[in-house]
Amino acid sequence: MHSVARGVLEIFNIWLVAAVACMAIAFLCWQLALARKPISFLHPFLSLIYIVVPALSVYLFQETISVKYVMGIFLIIGGICITSLSISPSKDNNPENAVC
Repeated sequence: MHSVARGVLEIFNIWLVAAVACMAIAFLCWQLALARKPISFLHPFLSLIYIVVPALSVYLFQETISVKYVMGIFLIIGGICITSLSISPSKDNNPENAVC
């Protein structure tokens, strides 16, 4: 009986519940974005997770990031800019869709 109660408590761990809630919010935001913009415009933004997570880890948890990681972040930003500029004007004539 004790192990069953412990298992139930582990399922309702506050960090686990918070992580699932964040994933649900991210999913809903992604669905709303897909309803408003073309996938060719939105897909580069998936790479932003490699920038946001380290930035938040430094800010929230005082972690250190290596120089190689920072260089990688700048490469990702450059790739996002290049990819967003390669969107065909015939498919998307809205100038506000340009990322850089």
